Amino acid sequence: METKEKIDELAKAAVFAELDGIDYMWSFTTAEMQRAYNGIGPEFLPEGIRAKVTDFLGLFAPAALIHDLRFERSDGLRFMFNFANAEFRDNCIKLADAEYPWWRPRRYAARACARIMYDFVSGSSGWRAWCEAKDARDGENDKGVKA
Repeated sequence: METKEKIDELAKAAVFAELDGIDYMWSFTTAEMQRAYNGIGPEFLPEGIRAKVTDFLGLFAPAALIHDLRFERSDGLRFMFNFANAEFRDNCIKLADAEYPWWRPRRYAARACARIMYDFVSGSSGWRAWCEAKDARDGENDKGVKA
Protein backbone atom coordinates (compact mmCIF):
# COMPACT_ATOMS: atom_id res chain seq x y z
CA MET A 1 0.00 0.00 0.00
CA GLU A 2 1.35 3.40 -0.98
CA THR A 3 1.72 6.18 1.55
CA LYS A 4 -0.81 8.98 1.81
CA GLU A 5 1.89 11.38 0.61
CA LYS A 6 2.53 9.33 -2.55
CA ILE A 7 -1.19 9.12 -3.33
CA ASP A 8 -1.50 12.89 -2.83
CA GLU A 9 1.47 13.40 -5.16
CA LEU A 10 -0.10 11.19 -7.86
CA ALA A 11 -3.49 12.91 -7.50
CA LYS A 12 -1.88 16.35 -7.83
CA ALA A 13 0.05 15.21 -10.90
CA ALA A 14 -3.22 13.93 -12.43
CA VAL A 15 -4.87 17.31 -11.84
CA PHE A 16 -1.85 19.24 -13.16
CA ALA A 17 -1.82 17.15 -16.36
CA GLU A 18 -5.62 17.53 -16.69
CA LEU A 19 -6.12 13.80 -16.97
CA ASP A 20 -9.50 12.36 -17.79
CA GLY A 21 -11.19 10.81 -14.77
CA ILE A 22 -9.97 13.22 -12.10
CA ASP A 23 -13.58 13.97 -11.19
CA TYR A 24 -14.06 10.22 -10.71
CA MET A 25 -10.83 10.04 -8.70
CA TRP A 26 -12.17 12.59 -6.22
CA SER A 27 -15.12 10.30 -5.43
CA PHE A 28 -12.62 8.19 -3.45
CA THR A 29 -11.09 9.00 -0.10
CA THR A 30 -7.33 8.97 0.19
CA ALA A 31 -7.55 5.71 2.15
CA GLU A 32 -9.62 4.14 -0.64
CA MET A 33 -7.08 5.35 -3.21
CA GLN A 34 -4.28 3.83 -1.15
CA ARG A 35 -6.08 0.50 -1.02
CA ALA A 36 -6.92 0.46 -4.76
CA TYR A 37 -3.60 1.67 -6.19
CA ASN A 38 -1.14 -1.14 -6.85
CA GLY A 39 1.28 0.61 -9.20
CA ILE A 40 1.73 -0.28 -12.85
CA GLY A 41 0.83 -3.87 -13.59
CA PRO A 42 -1.95 -6.28 -12.74
CA GLU A 43 -2.56 -7.29 -9.15
CA PHE A 44 -1.74 -10.92 -9.89
CA LEU A 45 1.90 -10.00 -10.61
CA PRO A 46 4.21 -10.24 -7.61
CA GLU A 47 4.53 -6.95 -5.74
CA GLY A 48 8.28 -6.75 -6.37
CA ILE A 49 7.82 -6.96 -10.12
CA ARG A 50 5.07 -4.32 -10.05
CA ALA A 51 7.34 -2.06 -7.98
CA LYS A 52 10.15 -2.34 -10.56
CA VAL A 53 7.77 -1.71 -13.46
CA THR A 54 6.26 1.27 -11.63
CA ASP A 55 9.72 2.72 -10.99
CA PHE A 56 10.68 2.28 -14.64
CA LEU A 57 7.39 3.69 -15.98
CA GLY A 58 6.77 6.19 -13.17
CA LEU A 59 5.77 8.90 -15.63
CA PHE A 60 2.50 7.02 -16.11
CA ALA A 61 1.73 6.41 -12.42
CA PRO A 62 -0.97 9.15 -12.18
CA ALA A 63 -2.84 7.46 -15.06
CA ALA A 64 -2.40 4.09 -13.34
CA LEU A 65 -4.00 5.53 -10.19
CA ILE A 66 -7.16 6.47 -12.08
CA HIS A 67 -7.10 3.15 -13.93
CA ASP A 68 -6.81 1.22 -10.66
CA LEU A 69 -9.75 3.18 -9.26
CA ARG A 70 -11.83 2.15 -12.27
CA PHE A 71 -10.90 -1.46 -11.54
CA GLU A 72 -11.76 -0.99 -7.86
CA ARG A 73 -15.39 -0.41 -8.88
CA SER A 74 -15.44 -2.88 -11.76
CA ASP A 75 -18.93 -3.76 -12.94
CA GLY A 76 -17.68 -6.80 -14.87
CA LEU A 77 -18.98 -5.40 -18.16
CA ARG A 78 -16.94 -5.14 -21.35
CA PHE A 79 -18.09 -1.55 -22.07
CA MET A 80 -16.58 -0.09 -18.88
CA PHE A 81 -13.49 -2.28 -19.26
CA ASN A 82 -12.91 -0.79 -22.71
CA PHE A 83 -13.63 2.71 -21.39
CA ALA A 84 -11.16 2.36 -18.50
CA ASN A 85 -8.42 1.11 -20.81
CA ALA A 86 -8.94 3.79 -23.47
CA GLU A 87 -8.92 6.42 -20.72
CA PHE A 88 -5.65 4.94 -19.40
CA ARG A 89 -4.05 5.09 -22.87
CA ASP A 90 -5.20 8.66 -23.46
CA ASN A 91 -4.03 9.74 -20.02
CA CYS A 92 -0.61 8.17 -20.57
CA ILE A 93 -0.30 10.06 -23.84
CA LYS A 94 -1.23 13.30 -22.04
CA LEU A 95 1.46 12.62 -19.44
CA ALA A 96 4.04 11.96 -22.18
CA ASP A 97 3.09 15.23 -23.86
CA ALA A 98 3.24 17.13 -20.56
CA GLU A 99 6.68 15.69 -19.74
CA TYR A 100 8.43 16.16 -23.08
CA PRO A 101 8.22 19.00 -25.63
CA TRP A 102 7.11 18.13 -29.17
CA TRP A 103 10.64 18.22 -30.54
CA ARG A 104 12.07 15.62 -28.12
CA PRO A 105 12.22 12.03 -29.43
CA ARG A 106 11.44 10.82 -25.89
CA ARG A 107 7.93 12.23 -26.26
CA TYR A 108 7.23 9.84 -29.11
CA ALA A 109 8.91 6.93 -27.35
CA ALA A 110 6.70 7.58 -24.30
CA ARG A 111 3.62 7.81 -26.52
CA ALA A 112 4.56 4.47 -28.10
CA CYS A 113 4.98 2.99 -24.63
CA ALA A 114 1.47 4.23 -23.74
CA ARG A 115 0.07 2.35 -26.72
CA ILE A 116 1.99 -0.81 -25.80
CA MET A 117 0.67 -0.62 -22.23
CA TYR A 118 -2.83 -0.21 -23.67
CA ASP A 119 -2.35 -3.44 -25.60
CA PHE A 120 -1.47 -5.20 -22.35
CA VAL A 121 -4.29 -3.78 -20.21
CA SER A 122 -6.91 -4.37 -22.88
CA GLY A 123 -5.85 -7.96 -23.55
CA SER A 124 -6.99 -11.21 -21.98
CA SER A 125 -4.99 -10.75 -18.76
CA GLY A 126 -6.52 -7.28 -18.34
CA TRP A 127 -9.99 -8.74 -18.82
CA ARG A 128 -9.19 -11.41 -16.25
CA ALA A 129 -8.10 -8.72 -13.77
CA TRP A 130 -11.30 -6.74 -14.47
CA CYS A 131 -13.46 -9.78 -13.78
CA GLU A 132 -11.47 -10.66 -10.65
CA ALA A 133 -11.93 -7.10 -9.39
CA LYS A 134 -15.68 -7.45 -9.91
CA ASP A 135 -15.71 -10.78 -8.09
CA ALA A 136 -13.75 -9.27 -5.18
CA ARG A 137 -16.16 -6.35 -5.04
CA ASP A 138 -19.14 -8.71 -5.02
CA GLY A 139 -17.53 -10.66 -2.20
CA GLU A 140 -17.04 -7.41 -0.29
CA ASN A 141 -20.68 -6.41 -0.81
CA ASP A 142 -21.99 -9.83 0.24
CA LYS A 143 -19.98 -9.98 3.46
CA GLY A 144 -19.57 -6.31 4.31
CA VAL A 145 -15.78 -6.72 4.23
CA LYS A 146 -13.30 -7.22 1.45
CA ALA A 147 -13.03 -10.90 0.53
